[in-house]
Amino acid sequence: MFEKILFPTDFTIHARAELECIAGFPGVREIVLLHIIRKFPIPHIETTMANSMQEYLDEAKTYLETLHPGLTVTADMGTSTDVTGVILDTAAKRDTDLIVISGYVKNFKLGVLLGRVPATVLCRISKTNVFVMPNRLIDTLSGETHNKFCRYPFSKILCPTDFSEFSKKAIICTGSLNGVRELILLHVLPPTAQPPARSGAEARLAALRDMIASQGARVRIVVTTGEPASEIARVAEREDVSVIWMSDSGKGCLHDFVSGSLVHDAVMNGKRPALIVRSVE
Repeated sequence: MFEKILFPTDFTIHARAELECIAGFPGVREIVLLHIIRKFPIPHIETTMANSMQEYLDEAKTYLETLHPGLTVTADMGTSTDVTGVILDTAAKRDTDLIVISGYVKNFKLGVLLGRVPATVLCRISKTNVFVMPNRLIDTLSGETHNKFCRYPFSKILCPTDFSEFSKKAIICTGSLNGVRELILLHVLPPTAQPPARSGAEARLAALRDMIASQGARVRIVVTTGEPASEIARVAEREDVSVIWMSDSGKGCLHDFVSGSLVHDAVMNGKRPALIVRSVE
């Protein structure tokens, strides 16, 4: 499903560890490395930085090709005052399936940096799926942890759903992933929800479970009450999932503030990788 990945990089230690991780993703055939130099008023500075960064890009490309001989690696570099715009434009022009970013998040507000990449990657209008890997998780990527989050990132997936049609379509897409062993379908009710609401949610999750289970994966349903983003993060930790699989319209935070806020808040609160599946309609 994710054969072509765009990876914006700033060449930090975290970036190298994350690059090694995504290079082993099941089904990946091509990685596009991208480095963006913020535009300076002095051309000489831009030229010097570009020459230096090109060496890093070439080294990263060679390293990945040596590590995974069957992998196609390309490298892009640009200069702009709009880093997010270049990332999304490159994803569209290169026809990538996924943008991978990492983030150390605190006090998330729209427009504040989500780690190295502006949080506006998640807020801008876009049809490209986004995978967010927390830096605090990248720090632990070795041994069994590396296997779980890098070699088998889709082994145990938490799928929050609000029962919208796109949310259901996004969850059904998990059937085309390699290595899925278990899916957990989650719906979060408000704290004031009454027993009939829980029964109704369980029935709707059961119907979705039966639809997905026919594809061979083990599927469980969970209904909780509380604040959605916090509950998503809590259940992800409790169930020890390998990724949180969320849906987003891709129309930007201001277009759909409720769903946009939920996606971003869940990313902020979570300690697990989050994959945001965007609508192509």
